[in-house]
Amino acid sequence: MNHPHDSAPAAHGASAPAGDSSPTERGSLADLLHVLTTGAQSPSSGLPTAAPLAVCLRRVPAGRYLMHAGAPSEALYVVRTGTFKIAHSDEEGYEQVLAFADRGALLAYDALCIKHHPTSAVALEDSTVFAILWSDLDGFCRQVPAFERELHRALSLALSHTHDLLDIMAAVSSEVRLARFLLRHSSQLAARGQSPRRFVLRMGRRDLASMLGVAHETVSRAFTTLATAGLLQVNDRYVEILDLEGLRTFSRSTRRPPEQAAPLRRSGPARRTAARAPPGTAPLPL
Repeated sequence: MNHPHDSAPAAHGASAPAGDSSPTERGSLADLLHVLTTGAQSPSSGLPTAAPLAVCLRRVPAGRYLMHAGAPSEALYVVRTGTFKIAHSDEEGYEQVLAFADRGALLAYDALCIKHHPTSAVALEDSTVFAILWSDLDGFCRQVPAFERELHRALSLALSHTHDLLDIMAAVSSEVRLARFLLRHSSQLAARGQSPRRFVLRMGRRDLASMLGVAHETVSRAFTTLATAGLLQVNDRYVEILDLEGLRTFSRSTRRPPEQAAPLRRSGPARRTAARAPPGTAPLPL
């Protein structure tokens, strides 16, 4: 299958890596470092050195692919804004969602050893990414040691997220899997200084169900179960965690059915299931 490619020149005079995204713009390595250090315990000391170094900044409209599985890999990507769905499709076209990537996430690093992308990445909303050609990566690391340190930290964080996914999938109950996913998402938001209790899920229920390994209808029932227990309020993709500690208690139930899990503290009436969307925002379709 042929895919459209960008023809706009990238920073450093190299060709822009192929994909469905819009033409490239120019950012700086200092901007990239700022994204990588968001949520870090201490800011990077390499920002002044990195400031003059140009990096490709690519815009990826919602629904467009950043990379296609099987396509040659030419660059490492760091998400600046937005959210991506990482997925793999088998020979019969069945898509398995593997992860969701947002600000600060590394994309395409798993292609370095095999020279092609093992997965695809599609934007779930209008997004931007920094693109570093593989041919430029060693030079950036030599010129700005702080960048190499932050790159290693980001890789370590990516491995930690993989372990989180294994923990999610270890639960038999779909409700517990959903609870663990929401807690993980909440902690990531908190690390970036955002609200850990009120947020918008950028992925639809079907994509979320695929990642959790359950049916679409099962995810909807799981949300209802958690809302009825007084742990959440839900309105389309808007979620408010009413009882964070109660959700943690629920998430520790590995194999027990939800009704046999430890008693849950209710933060409100059981029938209160609709979260209030933030002012000035429109509901997102499922």
